[in-house]
Amino acid sequence: MSALILGSSGGYLAAREFAPFAFSFAPRSEIFERLMLEPAPVPPSTFGTNVALEICDETMTRLSFYLAPTARMSAVAHSCIETAGTAVSQMPSHSYGYYIGALAHYALGEVETAVAALERSQSVGPNEQWLAERRVALAELHYATLGTYAGAGHLADLALLAQSRRGIRSIAARYVANPAFRERVTAIVDTLPEEIQQRFVTVVRAEARNMGARA
Repeated sequence: MSALILGSSGGYLAAREFAPFAFSFAPRSEIFERLMLEPAPVPPSTFGTNVALEICDETMTRLSFYLAPTARMSAVAHSCIETAGTAVSQMPSHSYGYYIGALAHYALGEVETAVAALERSQSVGPNEQWLAERRVALAELHYATLGTYAGAGHLADLALLAQSRRGIRSIAARYVANPAFRERVTAIVDTLPEEIQQRFVTVVRAEARNMGARA
């Protein structure tokens, strides 16, 4: 009997782990339709949870999401809020989960909740550069709504990105094109060690030349 119970339990856990992968293997249009009806399933593992969150991330950052009728977009956003909520309830320090929550709440126009989720993501994952890149892009898109977060977590993310080549490349296009953003970043870079400042200038200039060549 115990062997049967253990076997059933193992099969259940395996099914839970596979669920977000099965969800993500569907065509993009089908994923959108499914998210309108149900949230992406969140398994116990961190890796599987990231797959579930990535489903929402990829869906809600496509132009087609924002061009969809309001009711359809809202249904997807609510599903993703549920997925993000499950992720952070299982792992309270899961910064990606809070970011997905922020993305979804912004899509619904729920600004205060979105900023709170963005702030929470930064506070529990301040050194995750790949996620800082996404937070910065989202924060800059909604910069006027950030309130005190603009002078705290957002600046911390910018400082993190300004100190690596990958991070600099991730903000180079906005740095060149947006004077207000350039002013914010320059003020941060001016506080960093000289060698980091020189690297920042070198990488930005190289990226600007590359952008010019591609134009």
